[in-house]
Amino acid sequence: MEILLAMTVAVFALAGAVLVAFGGQSLDIGTAQNSEALVLAKEMIADRQAAAAGDFRLVNSAAAQTGIFTQKTEVSTHSFFTKKIIASVSWDFGGRRQNVTLQTLISDWRGTAGNDTCDSNLSGDWKNPQVEHFDFAVLSETASSTISGIDAYKNKLYVAVEDTSINTDPTLFIFNILDSKNLSLYQHSGNDIGKANALEADDDFIYLATKSSVNQLQIADRNGAFVSALELKDIDGDDCKKTGSSIFYKDNYVYLGLSEDDVCPELNIINVQNRDSPIIAGRFEVGAKINGIYVKGNYAYLATADSNRELIIIDITNPSAPTFVADYNLLPDRTKWGYGKTVKIIGDKIYFGRTYIDNSPEFYLFNHKESSVDLLGSYSDNGDPFSVNDIIIRDNLAFILAGSASQGGDLRILDIADPGNIVEEKIVGLPGEAGGRGGVAMDCEGNYLYVASVDGQGKSYLSVITAK
Repeated sequence: MEILLAMTVAVFALAGAVLVAFGGQSLDIGTAQNSEALVLAKEMIADRQAAAAGDFRLVNSAAAQTGIFTQKTEVSTHSFFTKKIIASVSWDFGGRRQNVTLQTLISDWRGTAGNDTCDSNLSGDWKNPQVEHFDFAVLSETASSTISGIDAYKNKLYVAVEDTSINTDPTLFIFNILDSKNLSLYQHSGNDIGKANALEADDDFIYLATKSSVNQLQIADRNGAFVSALELKDIDGDDCKKTGSSIFYKDNYVYLGLSEDDVCPELNIINVQNRDSPIIAGRFEVGAKINGIYVKGNYAYLATADSNRELIIIDITNPSAPTFVADYNLLPDRTKWGYGKTVKIIGDKIYFGRTYIDNSPEFYLFNHKESSVDLLGSYSDNGDPFSVNDIIIRDNLAFILAGSASQGGDLRILDIADPGNIVEEKIVGLPGEAGGRGGVAMDCEGNYLYVASVDGQGKSYLSVITAK
């Protein structure tokens, strides 16, 4: 009996030792997995911080799987130019779901997004967007006007017009968009602000590329009141003969594009640090109308009306001495056909729109490294006679504003995750499509797109588009 009891105690002791041993091993594994998950979460935060250094608009939500670990980075807008990042790593252990979460705020203190207040992080179902159209004459409380440019910036929508049915009508309008679905007129300009082809806004001022061949640049304050104007002249003091056609603002410089001018260079870099007295800093001869300008880093990207080099890249490191970097001929086998229309830059990618030409793409994606420009993919509108008048890029979606001289246009939402296989997700109709110009200008703030379109009689509309 004593021997049997001793054996029983020994068995219990051995079982206890085994249980303790396995329990300790389980604890070690759990601790190791928790440490590995914490490292992954830190790497996810660091990855978003690195993306922000290159371009704040590349900081977007993402998901991945690494072995047993499910990784999820959630990005949301905290405020203009600040995003909240939540990095979570989850896995199964011991029959329970484990999770490690880190969060931080990332700000665009480098200014890599410029004045772009569009939320690059997509939300809602953009295959089924919510659309509301507004008659611009009703919104603006004026007679019929033809919109030429819009800029959404910090709860305001700035609208420029190129023509009015009554000469004394205002040509610059400012709308409140804090309530994005209910546009309300905040202010309009006096008669001292001229008709314009394009505009840009910052915190305190509005910059207009005017239709005037006398004062091609006008500056207004944020309420639309006239501040100053600049009349462009050549080096001999002769007047430039063409009007402003495109404009971009960045870091106290305005980049003003002109129609083709035999007297003056088409690209004019203007120092506006003193808004009361803007001065020319530098110029570059293009030899063609500049339809679109985008500035990022040390480069200015030009969409031109030169059919042999629709895209031109200029080094503006020294604004007083801009230098040529590269150009690109989209259709080298079809000379004198089609022009560059609009250009946008996200990271090291160039998104380019051109005027319509049959059997050829109108939207292109390029990779840009120093003087190298490599085509990644393109999209054709399947025979519709539309030009790409504007582009907005949000993560894997491209919003393409299509227009024409008299055959209408629309908004096209494209999935560009694979540039070699661009997928058309949705076509959004615009007012006045039949016989009109279709889409003429577009901008974005938060998760809302603001689209201007013009019908065949020159009557304008504003459309507010979002996704739920």
